[in-house]
Amino acid sequence: MKKYESVIDSIFLSNNGEIDLLTGAISPDRFDQIVKRDLAMAQRNPAKISMISTAINLTQFFTDNQTLDSLEQQSMIENELVNLHFNLKSTFRQSDCICRVSKLGFWILLNGADKRTSDQLVDRLVRELPKFITVGMCLWQQDESILDWYKRVDQIHFNNNQ
Repeated sequence: MKKYESVIDSIFLSNNGEIDLLTGAISPDRFDQIVKRDLAMAQRNPAKISMISTAINLTQFFTDNQTLDSLEQQSMIENELVNLHFNLKSTFRQSDCICRVSKLGFWILLNGADKRTSDQLVDRLVRELPKFITVGMCLWQQDESILDWYKRVDQIHFNNNQ
């Protein structure tokens, strides 16, 4: 990942508090509010909640494009992020929240999705998305704090992208 550091630094990541200005995905602040609300409801009325993580793996993404300059690489990544968001929106329910949480990827909050359903969605994404998109899933455990859950999702999100 070191060799892509300058490209990663140049990727546009900005939001207006509601949406990501590149992709139109929900902003992390708004996403966090929704997660807190849904977890509070799930603790009162036991429900299954899971998070799917997707990210561009740059090593796989640039296997055929090593000779491009950093501006071309940045443009390709940003176009791929927009395409990825569009594909995610067409795959998930309108009630599922899609958030751009990093320069290279998204988290998708699935309310009412048990392990079996989440695994099926992950399998579908792996089949339908390009091979350079990493996909992971993390179930929320009853009485787990939001920070502990986010730590586990972060590990999946960033470790899958090495």
